[in-house]
Amino acid sequence: MVHRPADSRLLTNLLQQEKDYSKQLTQLLEASNASLSSFTAYASASPPPASNVILSVAGSLAAADEALRRYAVGVDEWRETMRMLKDMEDDVGNIMRDREILYVASASLTR
Repeated sequence: MVHRPADSRLLTNLLQQEKDYSKQLTQLLEASNASLSSFTAYASASPPPASNVILSVAGSLAAADEALRRYAVGVDEWRETMRMLKDMEDDVGNIMRDREILYVASASLTR
């Protein structure tokens, strides 16, 4: 495979897709929290044998929500790292462009 210079549009597109994904995760967690609250209220209103089982299920769902919340934090950290990478790539691109401009200018002065 031939190495080509990085295309900033690809990284920009990745950042946009990750932003959308992160937003969807946040919305999912908000909806899940509301649903879990309703489920827990239903468990509290149920008779004792059923309420124990429902509360146990609610506890498992709460643990799954917490795991998803930690995953969402990881996705946000990943997005921040990719954003910093894009900024660094932009800086390197600007330096290379400026270097080329200076090289051409100095080459024309020496002629």
